[in-house]
Amino acid sequence: MGLDILNLSYSYASKFSLSDMSIHFNKGITAVIGPNGAGKSTMIKCIANIYKSSGQLYYNDEKIHSNNKHFFEEKVSYLPQSSQSDATITVFEAVLLGLMSSLTFHVNAAQLKVVDAMLDLFELTPLAQRRIFELSGGQLQMVLLAQAIIKDPEILILDEPLNNLDIHRQFSLLNQTTKLTRQKEMVTIIVMHDINLAARYADYIVTMDNGKLYSHGAPNEVITKEMLKDIYKIESNIHMSSFGYPIAEFVDVAINN
Repeated sequence: MGLDILNLSYSYASKFSLSDMSIHFNKGITAVIGPNGAGKSTMIKCIANIYKSSGQLYYNDEKIHSNNKHFFEEKVSYLPQSSQSDATITVFEAVLLGLMSSLTFHVNAAQLKVVDAMLDLFELTPLAQRRIFELSGGQLQMVLLAQAIIKDPEILILDEPLNNLDIHRQFSLLNQTTKLTRQKEMVTIIVMHDINLAARYADYIVTMDNGKLYSHGAPNEVITKEMLKDIYKIESNIHMSSFGYPIAEFVDVAINN
């Protein structure tokens, strides 16, 4: 059970950016890591059906066709990298829009209560009546995450959600995403650059390089000196934290590839 991509390939400008990738995503959090240009964002856009790719997508062993609009609208939430907006709606209204598929001209008390709870969860209540264009990049990122989660997806896809966030909000976002993923038994896929945060929060890690899958597994299986040297060209030492996840100590740029 979970999400499977089989033989996924995608190309543009006559160049392949993804090549024959097959990965199983379990319920829980999977962090996708790799250097710039590895194809991380391209892969999750293919999964979210934003890019049309070759290959097959299965969810809970059922084949999902790219024209299945109901599946992608109802079961998948995708948060892109970009978080710029000049919208004049309020934070409350933006989060409410996440319920678009169930909204009518009349918003009921139950829906308003759900929005209030989501604002509280992501520490956005003080900003509820602030206009979107007045927010900082980090504040807007949290609003968009709340908007993505409020529709109660089964598959949550986040593309570098820690961009523009201070340390407190990075931990807040990852803590709440982890809690909701556990409670709702979601498949959550997060593209990340911070290897140590990925190791701390992810149940599984996918590493990519040059449009291909390099490795996939538990953090202590994937975060290795060899991997960091091979795909990041960095010398490192790996220590185990007191909580049982690996911590990478970066030493220097690798001289020999």
